Formats: sequence, C-alpha cells, structure tokens
Amino acid sequence: MNILQITKKFPYPVKDGEVIGIINLTIGFAEQGHHVTTLSLNTKKHYFPPHKLPESVQKIAKFIAVDIDTALNPVDAFLNLFTTKSYNIERFYSQQFEQKIAEVLSTQSFDLILLEGIYLMRYIDVIRRHTKTKVLLRPQNVEFIIWERLHNTEQNFLKKLYLGLLAKRMKRFELENINKADMLIPVSATDMDIFLRHGCTLPYTSIPTGYVFDSLPPIGEEESAVAFIGGMDWMPNREGVEWFISNVWPKVIEQLPDAKFYLAGRHFPDEIKNLKVKGLVIVGEVEDAKEFIFSKSISIVPLFAGSGIRVKIIEAMALGRAVISTTVGAESIVYTHGKDILIADDVNSFADAVIKTLRDNTLRTQLGQNAQQLVNTKYDNRKICSAIIDFCKPYL
Repeated sequence: MNILQITKKFPYPVKDGEVIGIINLTIGFAEQGHHVTTLSLNTKKHYFPPHKLPESVQKIAKFIAVDIDTALNPVDAFLNLFTTKSYNIERFYSQQFEQKIAEVLSTQSFDLILLEGIYLMRYIDVIRRHTKTKVLLRPQNVEFIIWERLHNTEQNFLKKLYLGLLAKRMKRFELENINKADMLIPVSATDMDIFLRHGCTLPYTSIPTGYVFDSLPPIGEEESAVAFIGGMDWMPNREGVEWFISNVWPKVIEQLPDAKFYLAGRHFPDEIKNLKVKGLVIVGEVEDAKEFIFSKSISIVPLFAGSGIRVKIIEAMALGRAVISTTVGAESIVYTHGKDILIADDVNSFADAVIKTLRDNTLRTQLGQNAQQLVNTKYDNRKICSAIIDFCKPYL
C-alpha cells in the first residue's frame, strides 16, 4: 500500500516517546513492503533538517517537512481567551502545512492516510477536499484527560482556572472532531473506553505502541543509580519529577546515602538545573536514550497526569531494567505489579520501592527479566504494524 503518515513532530532524532511511536510505525510498514510518505510539522522545539537524516532512515520512507513555530506566545495566549478555540490546537495550525497537504494529495495517490494524533484533525477539511482516501486517526493520548488531571492537581488558583479552561476547550475539540476520521486506533484500551463513553462511532480497536528490538548497549550497570528520562517541557513530567525530588528522594538518601538520581531529557528549567540536592545529577539531553537507561539500576516514572502509553516504560522493560511507576504512569501497559514492574502512588510506598529494589539484586534482576519477556510477548513492532494494517483493510 501507499501510506501517507502525517505527524505534528518531525520523527527524528528518536528521543521521546511520541517520536518512537511514530518512527516505529514507519519502520514496521516499510519492512512489510508498504511505501510510506511522512509529512511532518517541523517545530522549532524539535527541529531537525530532513536532509541530515541518516541514509539508513532515508531508505524507509519519503520525508517531507514544513517549518512551524509552536512556541507559547503570551500575547496569542491572552487573545485566545476571548475566542472559543483551543490554544493548544491552534499553535499547531500552519497555512503552509495545509497547502503542503493539498499539494501532496494532488500529486500522489494513497491507499491510507494516517494522522498521528488529534492535533492533526485540524487539517481534516483540506484532506477531505483533495482525496477520498480513508483516514485513520491514531491518538497517542486522550489529550483532554491530561489537562483535566493537571487541573485537578494544581494548587495555584489562577493557574488552576487557566488549566481548567484549556482542558474544557481541548475536550470540546477532541470530541467534536474524532468522528470526522474513518477509523480509530488509540494506543490503549483505556483511551478507547474514554472515546467510546464520549460518543465515538467509528470502527475502532486499540493497538499499543510497538518496540523495535535490537542489541543491548555495550555498557555496564551503575550500582544504586536511579534514572528518569523525559522532556521537562511536558508538564506531567515536570510535575512528577519535582514531586519525586522534593518528597521521595530525601527518604531514599536517608537510607542509601551513596545513591544517585540521574535526570535526563531536554528543556530543563532553571529551577531544576540549579537544584542543590544530594545525589541528584542533572544530565540533560543524552545522545543515546537506551544507553542512558541501560546504564542505571532502575527507571522511575512518577507521573500523576497523562494518558496513552508511556513508551519509556516499554523501552526500559525491553532493556531488562526494573521499573517503578505510579498507576497513572503505567496506565494501559499490560503488567503485573510485583512481577514485571512495581507500582507506588504515595511518597512512602514509592520511596520504599526504590530502596528495596536498589538493595535487592535478585529482585531487580527478576523484575528486569520478567519485563523483558513481557515486551517480547506484547509489544513486538512487527506484530503491531501487521495488526494495524489488518484492521484497516476491510474499510479501505
């Protein structure tokens, strides 16, 4: 088949969960013999020049990008208050991108159009004007759920009001537009249930993000080392990390004075960069996320807002690392608490889980091995991509 994959972020370099989910589908479809054209918004925050793609990546698809600045603009955000539109959605609208979609659809024919997330439904009208090809919507999250959870945990009154407005407008956009696609395949059954409860009438199934297996990094594990990796420009990550540093980490250090907490990712605010906390190591952006995760004893995911599926958990599991997460962080992953992951939702239980796992070599090894087996069974990228195509075929 000829597949047009439209994304709100250029799918390289592969440094966050959203990009992993996107590029793994591109790889999987190409491996099955499908011809993929990837058309992406190339944002300033995640900018990458397409001509600098490695040759191995260029071989799997035709990559087209349109530059856009999606940075938060205080003036635009303020003026948006006097409209009924979702500011989060409008930041990702580009007239140039709309024109590029029209151009691509006018010059090429496709068997399937894949929209990687609800933000791309902003362009559904131009798609419908230029083709009758069926549109598959694959949401990475239920976006309004993320904003509702952030609103519920916010303590600042004015910020809470603003987050509530963002959540309300995102929910309206999401629910008004979801049925404008032809098929729906979110990454989790939890998200699918939410869409169904809110009126989704499309043919649907839920299929998780796949993992592309390769060799393990040639690097050893550092003892008593805790790892977190994630962009600090995503509010749930920042909220979770700040909670962990302020509340959980002091209890860990009290019991294990030599323990280290390595914090990796992009867009660290000064408030985190300048922290002087015993055992805290601000790594910042890393060249190879797999090497970083593999080099530490355990990975933590202390999230209290979010939706979809945490690809970084699947990655850590595939690398055989013990993972400790909140229920929200591990939401939608098929796990057994105490077997292939540890779940903790309050300060004391999270600290106890970290301390116990760092101290107990056998527990750590067993968790990692069980997690690896789980990913092999449930999240093989080849099976994931085949399942998506098999589901779509009757509707094309």
